[in-house]
Amino acid sequence: MKHKALALLVCMGLLLGCGGCQLADPDEDGTQTAERDRLIGVFATEEYLDLFDYDAYFNDNADKLADGEAVISPLDSEAYGERVWAVQQDNGDWVFEDLDGMGYYAYRYGSDAERGTATHMDEGLTGNGMHVTTTDQGESVELEATVYHIPGGEVRYFFNPVYQTPEGAVYLTAGEGVSLDGSAEGMACTRTLSDDLTVTGPDGESVTDGCSVVVHVEIMCAPTEIVVLQMDADSRVLDKKTYAPEQVPESLTVEAGCAYVIVETRKAGPDGESVTRELINAGAERFSSYQALENGVCVKQDTELTWPEVDA
Repeated sequence: MKHKALALLVCMGLLLGCGGCQLADPDEDGTQTAERDRLIGVFATEEYLDLFDYDAYFNDNADKLADGEAVISPLDSEAYGERVWAVQQDNGDWVFEDLDGMGYYAYRYGSDAERGTATHMDEGLTGNGMHVTTTDQGESVELEATVYHIPGGEVRYFFNPVYQTPEGAVYLTAGEGVSLDGSAEGMACTRTLSDDLTVTGPDGESVTDGCSVVVHVEIMCAPTEIVVLQMDADSRVLDKKTYAPEQVPESLTVEAGCAYVIVETRKAGPDGESVTRELINAGAERFSSYQALENGVCVKQDTELTWPEVDA
């Protein structure tokens, strides 16, 4: 146990800067002559993933450690960082079957001639958007998501980077953690992971692919009731229904004569009950609500709206 603790103290600073597996050494100008593993997203866990092989690190570097020469490059340390491999499903999706957490990543599939990009998002992560830019100079993928968590002391998550090999396999490595004061609604913090890869082909042309993942953690009081009010043009209530958060319907047909919908979310927090309201204009395709799971994460759920036809 002593040598593991010593190795941890020596290596922790190096681990925080490590990325995906390097398959080709960079040229002097920083470009690559062959592909390496690409950052494609993130997998959030509440516990640190201890994937570093401390025994191997200590055994291989015992002399340096004993002499106080523990200056080892991140690239050398990377050899001791283990990976967790995802399993490809029948539908082509990649899943970390034995890990408790939430993933959001954009993986590639198909050959170079018919290559596509698909996304994976687990329950508990609310997507804020995905943007893909493709040019002759390369492809840039931007992912953004939020974890909503109920109040209750310190809230901590570890954001483990997810990579894809040139052959298409998907894996993750241990990532850094963030924590915030979870005592009040609206408290928030943000973690960003990014990586750019420039590949130079035999013809000397360079292509740069990049990925940026932004993950927010925000405190949200637990919803207790969702009230849906359908209002006419004179602001009179045509219909009012109250739902438990887990019973909000997936679809709703709007009453004839409804001009707009108000969605009230009643929440229970440390300071008592609160209410937020959202105005849904006529013709909107959906509204969103949230429910708190047993693990404290508030998950988003959409309700599709069907509006009555308006006579011409």
